[in-house]
Amino acid sequence: MAENQDQLRRLEEQRNSVMAEDERKAALISDLFKHIGDLTGQLAEAHMDLRDRKDMLELKRTKLEFAEKQIEDLRRKTDDHVFSMVIIDGDNMPFQDEFARDGLAGGKRAAGLLRKAIAEDIKTRYPSVPTNVQVVIRVYANLRGLSKKYRELMPDSASFEEFVRGFNTVHPMCDFIDAGCGKECADEKIKASMKFGLDDSHCKQVFFGGPGDNGYARVFDSFLEDQAIRERITLMAGPPFAYELAAIKDKFYNITLDSIFRSLKLPSEANRRTSFHITPPGTPMFPNTPLNFAAVAKVPSSPAHSAPVQLYYAEPKVPPQGDILRNKFGQRVDSRLSFLQSDFSNLKDRKLCNNFHILGKCYYLEKFGKCHHVHGEKLTGQRLEALRAIARQSPCLNGLSCSHTDCVAGHKCPREPCHLENCWFPKEMHNVDSQAVAD
Repeated sequence: MAENQDQLRRLEEQRNSVMAEDERKAALISDLFKHIGDLTGQLAEAHMDLRDRKDMLELKRTKLEFAEKQIEDLRRKTDDHVFSMVIIDGDNMPFQDEFARDGLAGGKRAAGLLRKAIAEDIKTRYPSVPTNVQVVIRVYANLRGLSKKYRELMPDSASFEEFVRGFNTVHPMCDFIDAGCGKECADEKIKASMKFGLDDSHCKQVFFGGPGDNGYARVFDSFLEDQAIRERITLMAGPPFAYELAAIKDKFYNITLDSIFRSLKLPSEANRRTSFHITPPGTPMFPNTPLNFAAVAKVPSSPAHSAPVQLYYAEPKVPPQGDILRNKFGQRVDSRLSFLQSDFSNLKDRKLCNNFHILGKCYYLEKFGKCHHVHGEKLTGQRLEALRAIARQSPCLNGLSCSHTDCVAGHKCPREPCHLENCWFPKEMHNVDSQAVAD
């Protein structure tokens, strides 16, 4: 009996143990299903999030492709509208005489050659620029004054009005514009056109032609500190650069179109009507030195000479009352100068104001209240003569036909014979006959 009770107790314990195990298994299975349910929910959410992300990426990809297409279209449109602007002061940058002489045909030829030269220059410097780049040409000038000058210079040629008409008919973007009689008229139009070109991102390069006017130096001075702007400006050489422009011209790209533009400004009516008288040539500073009308005479120093070395131009003395000397060809002849070589060397490095010391007045001081050159005590005697010689190292913008009595520039190259390949003086101012003749 006792054995049966013990066995029954053991069976009950085993049953309880099995039931507890079953309960643990059931709880485990329940927990597993719950966990699976949670993971399934998370997976569904992740799937939905991934699908949303895919949709978003696809949308962004589509937008990016559309934006890239828009950028490419814009780039093509920009390339289609790229242009170069040519701005010319027609009063200071005259075309070659042959073009004006041929009237209508000459105007067409001048405009065509100019467009071609600019287009070739742009293509060479910017190979990536489209070949169909536009060339916009604006020439501003006093047409009445220019017409009169050409009529006097070439009375048998076609009218200058015909030349302008031909120039304007070559291309819709090629204009020769009458700026009026006032100097400021052309200046203001040129400055406005230059600003328009530089402010336009489509404008690849602004070409400027007007080297003979110092007034433009103020415009280009404002660009010197901005390299990006300087790289978009090209200066075109023609007549010699005025001295303030010459001082900064190398900060910009320079081109020379000597087959299209004159190397000298047009002579004025007064240049061809000047009456002149002569005073016999003065005695050289050294009696044994022969007169040399083609060169600057220098006498070397040596122990035998007690006097300082002298330098002089063996040409006629300054005529009375400011009259102008000319040779038999009607070309201007500079007066003789006598000065010390030491004065010439010392003054050359001082950057004195030629107009102040030689003419007694300074345009820049009177108009702008300041001058970049030295004034101080005025020079006299041989030191003033030395400064005149220094001033003559720069060629006159009016060339050999100059008739300005207060002109301080040179009218022939001081180096004769001259062996410089790129001499500052134009070809016409070399080997000039310096013998003055009576009117």
